[in-house]
Amino acid sequence: MKHFQIILFLCLSFFVGCENEELLNPDFSYQQKLVIQCQFSVDSNFPGVIVTKTLPLDIIFDMELAEITNATLYIRINGYQIIPLHYIENGLYKPLYDFRPTEGDYYELYGEWNEYNFYALSKIPVKPAVKSVNFNSSGFYGEADVITSKDEVYSALWVVDQGNYQTANDFYNISVPSSNANNNSISVRSAAYPVEYQSSAFNGRRYMQIYSFDRSFDAYFKTKTQNEEINNPYVQGSASTVWNVKGENVIGMFIGLNRSEFIFVN
Repeated sequence: MKHFQIILFLCLSFFVGCENEELLNPDFSYQQKLVIQCQFSVDSNFPGVIVTKTLPLDIIFDMELAEITNATLYIRINGYQIIPLHYIENGLYKPLYDFRPTEGDYYELYGEWNEYNFYALSKIPVKPAVKSVNFNSSGFYGEADVITSKDEVYSALWVVDQGNYQTANDFYNISVPSSNANNNSISVRSAAYPVEYQSSAFNGRRYMQIYSFDRSFDAYFKTKTQNEEINNPYVQGSASTVWNVKGENVIGMFIGLNRSEFIFVN
């Protein structure tokens, strides 16, 4: 999976004088936004939160220009445990002591910088429990039946063993349970395995990895690629992308995830 990083939208207008054909100076219209980035799971210590600001399109991205060094941030776990975050470098804010998130916990992020205030809420999903796995030989993709948990959505990546493991770059789709309840099941599929991995030579070397996400990931995934020319929504964020960080002129994701082991497909 490709992790998630700034620039927003620039409006350039110009006019040509009809009588003297003089090109007027371009009118740059730019609105700065604060960008929040954090993806966390039970696989590693809490990584901290990156806080930056967008830059106009005529400025080459430079972390020294974009990073925010004097924001105030803290997280609250399950409504009561408060952990302040401190600036480290390159816009990164971390707790004084490392800790590993626990599945099922709810994390809230509070922050402010100058006139900006922001908030986000995310759950650490439980590790996906897989009931069954199947290889779709007509579509050349893996699919699995996964037990659902409250406030979670699901997806999958294909994986191929070539001595080292090759993994899909992105998810095919997000599977959203019809009811927000525990212990139902839902079908989750990967993208099709690339043509070079579809032959019988790779039988026994195909796997899937199932991901569970906080429920807010669904809206982000469905809108993050609406503008195809934008390769990185954290760098060139579309106004149509749905983020789970709330605040006026604030964008970004504060998202919990979990994942299964590699699951043999065929």
